[in-house]
Order: sequence, then C-alpha cells, then structure tokens
Amino acid sequence: MRDVPVKLSLLVMVGFVAPALRPAFAHCQIGQVAEIPVETTGNVPLARAEVNGQSITVLIDTGSSQSVMWRPAAERLGLHLTAGPPTARLYGVGGESRLDVALIKELRFDKFTARDIRIPVAGDRAAKFEMLLGEDFWAATSLELDLKHQFIRMMEPKGCQSDELAYWAETYSMADLVAPPGGARSIEVNVQLNGRTVRARLDSGATVSLVSRWVADQTGVPYEATSAEITGMGVKSLESWVGRFQTFSLGNETINNVQLRIAELGKNMKKEALGSRVQVSAAEAPDMLLGADFLHAHRLLIDNATRKVVFTYEGGPVFQTSKPAQPSAQ
Repeated sequence: MRDVPVKLSLLVMVGFVAPALRPAFAHCQIGQVAEIPVETTGNVPLARAEVNGQSITVLIDTGSSQSVMWRPAAERLGLHLTAGPPTARLYGVGGESRLDVALIKELRFDKFTARDIRIPVAGDRAAKFEMLLGEDFWAATSLELDLKHQFIRMMEPKGCQSDELAYWAETYSMADLVAPPGGARSIEVNVQLNGRTVRARLDSGATVSLVSRWVADQTGVPYEATSAEITGMGVKSLESWVGRFQTFSLGNETINNVQLRIAELGKNMKKEALGSRVQVSAAEAPDMLLGADFLHAHRLLIDNATRKVVFTYEGGPVFQTSKPAQPSAQ
C-alpha cells in the first residue's frame, strides 16, 4: 500500500477526575479523560458510539496501528469519501480492499467527544462492527483495559512514578513497552516462552492469543493441527495448530504448562498494518499476539509517558485454544 496522508486528531471535551490513590502516593494524580463501556462478542471488546449523531458499533483494537471504517458503514452514515491513489489498497489474510478517506466531524462516546477525524475507509463486506479504533487513536492518552468490568479508560497520569500506576491494587506486575521494528505504531512487550525472549503485541482485536510458527519451531515445541482457522478481511484463512509451552512469563508473572494457538503470522502479510485483521509485512510481524483472552484475565494500564505496562491478574483462564464466535470482516 502506498502512503496516503491520513491524519487522526482529537479534541477532548470532558473534564478530569482523580481516582482514589493510596496515601503514600498522594502526589500522583491519574486523571480520567474518558470511561467507555464495552461488551464482548466472541471475546473482543465492542463499544457503542455516535458518528455525526448516528449510532455505530466500534471494535476496540489495540493490535491495529491504524483506525479504519468499514465501507458499508461509511455509506450508511452518508460520509463523503475522498478517493486514495489508484494503487492504494489495504491487504489482509483474506485479500485486498480499495482505500478511501472520510472526515468524521464528531465521534462521541457518552461524555467523551473527538472532532475532525480523518479516517481510512476500506472493506467491502459488512461485519459485526462498523469501525475499528486502533493505536493511532488510543495513543493520545494512556489506556486502561478493564475488560472484566467491561470498561476501557483513557487516562492521563501526572506526577506518577511507574510503581504508582496500578492505582486499583496493592500488588501488580510490570513490563516495559518495546519499540516495534520499522517505526510501526503498536503496543509491544517482550515475553519469555520456555525462556526464549519473543516480541508480543497486545492485541484486543485478536480473539485468542497466537504464537508464530517459527517461534514454536525455534523453541522445539511439538504442535498438532486443529480445525480452527484464522480469518480476516476477505475469503482466505490461515491454518492453526496447538502447542504446549513449559513456561510463559511477562514481567514477574509466570505461568507454567500453557497451551497456545500457533499460526504463520507472517504468511501472506503485506505492507501497512491493521492489527489482527489486516496484516503487515512479514519482517514487522510480531512473534506473538497477546489477545483478548489474556486481556480479559488481566487489568492493565498502558502508560505512554513512562513506556510501562502495569497489570494485575483478575481471574479466569489466561489463554484459550478453542475458537470463540467472533465479529468477522470477511
């Protein structure tokens, strides 16, 4: 895909509130820009929003570097589309789609409002969500994922050290954000699988966590084929397997004897990233996706200022290998 000048800008129209903090951290103020209710369908978080006063279903996709609106939704909303260059395309596991651009005058989540958003429009088939908001949107603030209680929160910590960010708990785990290759925009951390360091992307748009096949091969993990396939934009799919890893570690959290889904994450990947649904070049593909199964079992705050992720285990299975019913952009 050739570069297209797409700008996503925010004007936040809500006030700040300060959550309760432990007395020792009274100087740390964590402002809440917005609290957005979400519901989960097939594991992934969906939110209700309004675009120019009309209701729309939004996929919260932290694994996507780029936000995008599906073409049927843009047509339903009556948005004016500006054509991209003739060769501009978005490519995915299942094929390609022409790229246009639309201007959203107002996007509203309850009391939160963003204005004048230029967003790519692609995808020619209807899905169970109509717009995907990726890291270009969420990077404007720090982001708290509290999927167990069905909320995500846009936060703005001030005067906080990294060990003060988990305001909801006395004990927590912590990991550094790592820069993805090629200057891509994504939320990535280093994890250890069987003691081997691999790069993992926090991807709420992926229904289950996935490990690349070459990582499984490098760690010597045996795996078995499954009937579950990974789908995205278009009609093609990826084969998947299930393997058992002796250990998984992130920060100081370690889980023993875990089963994980395995796939060739770099196969058929093209230029430009849209998280778990539209693919990236193989050189930029992560070693692992920490999907919605992992995120449902944890509460996380992703702080862009300190480049840290703080998280607590909230209960339930951390990884799932069965395929849940899911929104699909096929």
